[in-house]
Amino acid sequence: MSLCVSRPERGDTLFISIVPVLREADVVLTAQVELTQPWDSAWHLSLYPWETQRLTQLDSADQGVRRALLKTLKAVCRHCPALRPLTAAPLANLILHLSDKDVDWSEGCLSGRFQQCVWELIGYLEQGVLPSYFKPSVNMLNGVTEEEVDEMGFMLYCAVSEPDILLI
Repeated sequence: MSLCVSRPERGDTLFISIVPVLREADVVLTAQVELTQPWDSAWHLSLYPWETQRLTQLDSADQGVRRALLKTLKAVCRHCPALRPLTAAPLANLILHLSDKDVDWSEGCLSGRFQQCVWELIGYLEQGVLPSYFKPSVNMLNGVTEEEVDEMGFMLYCAVSEPDILLI
């Protein structure tokens, strides 16, 4: 059994889910009905170990800019109500896709990569699809409502011309 706990925002209720987990090497299967509906007895393949391993592998060649960028994006999304539907998984996949396109991940490029992530996210939101890096048939935006997509897109468009809006 695995226990997953996340800190609730002020005034929110804390829910704790105890989920059966099967692990073998870098393969992690979880029995989470909310992820495998309509099938009650299906297992969900977690790509988290592969994503973190790939980010670590890529970052070992430079100064860890990808993980710093991921932490920055997660913090921005956590503190901006319109961007809260963007969790760590889609953001990590966004950075992995970006890593295939760009080779310069030096520390001096962090702000440029952040801006590039904003533009890339706008593009993925317009399409309504952010493919998983390891399973392109999986949409990392699955479960995000059309209204949330519109709110995120609007916030990101505003952030292009006025980046400080993300820090409010």
